Amino acid sequence: MAKQSERPPARRGRSAKEPLTQQSIVDAALGLIRERGVDAVSLRHVAEQVETGPASLYAYFGSRDILLEHVLDAAYSRVTLAMAGGTDHGVGWRDALSATIVNTIETLESYPGLGTVALGTIPVLPGALRLAEHELALMELGRVAPDRAALAVDLIAQYAASSAIERTVRSDNRRGNAERDHVRAAYETANADHFPHIRQSAALLTGPTEQARRVFAIQALIRGIESPDVS
Repeated sequence: MAKQSERPPARRGRSAKEPLTQQSIVDAALGLIRERGVDAVSLRHVAEQVETGPASLYAYFGSRDILLEHVLDAAYSRVTLAMAGGTDHGVGWRDALSATIVNTIETLESYPGLGTVALGTIPVLPGALRLAEHELALMELGRVAPDRAALAVDLIAQYAASSAIERTVRSDNRRGNAERDHVRAAYETANADHFPHIRQSAALLTGPTEQARRVFAIQALIRGIESPDVS
């Protein structure tokens, strides 16, 4: 009996039996971004991952930008929403909102460059709406005025995206402590007549860890959301 030829292994994006779907395309793009960054995403490269031609993808996404909007939304849908466990007075909503912001940043950071897409995208898809709905509900629990809460949703999205971009840029540079030492030396040797406060605060300006900076920024953001004196 003749030996049957072995079937070539399927590529990572999609097994030979799986049909091409919008979700399989988005999943392939997410995998590509995680490995190579958002700049590596093109309809041709994604098509290779799902073993089809670029023309087939146009039936689902009319352009790279539209594909990236859906990829971003898929990332938003993966953000863990921290729940408030407080009382009628809203105790716990701040911690829940803070944790949700951190989870959003970390999710975007896991897909290098996706923060750039987030800054240029007006969120209208289900994953982003889910996230905004949760943030609004937490702020309602904290009795934040609706107009302030609406502004806060946009501010939180901008902060999360910007933080993710910063991490991507720093990871690409890979200068680590050498960069911090360079900046501190520049501050310490700055012209004392023109920049006395910079010189005096050189260690403080360059000392905090990334985690400490993030905690401070989120706390300041939430305090600003609460304060009725800020207009």
